[in-house]
Amino acid sequence: MDGRSLSFETQGDVLRVAGSVDEDIVAVLQERLADFVAGHRGQVVWVDVDDVDFLPSAGIGALVAAQGAALRAGGLLTLVAADGTLPARVFALMGIEHDATVARGTAG
Repeated sequence: MDGRSLSFETQGDVLRVAGSVDEDIVAVLQERLADFVAGHRGQVVWVDVDDVDFLPSAGIGALVAAQGAALRAGGLLTLVAADGTLPARVFALMGIEHDATVARGTAG
């Protein structure tokens, strides 16, 4: 796969991910998350997955791993998934902490 099933948009300290995180494309997600965390070392950042419509366990693992990488770098990565979205339902079922929205006044 060439990355067309996923799109990414960075706005300051927010990375927005949209599309389908299928098993073939999870490496692209991992790379983008690693780059985003490295570019915001020691900062508070958000990854907004509201527009993700398919999220297998490998994708969840990539998101959780990025949270760990951010913590190790002295920062914090918060997953954002609005109530009722597929990611929010998955996170709730798995007990993964997330926010429904990006904290206002902090995102660029």
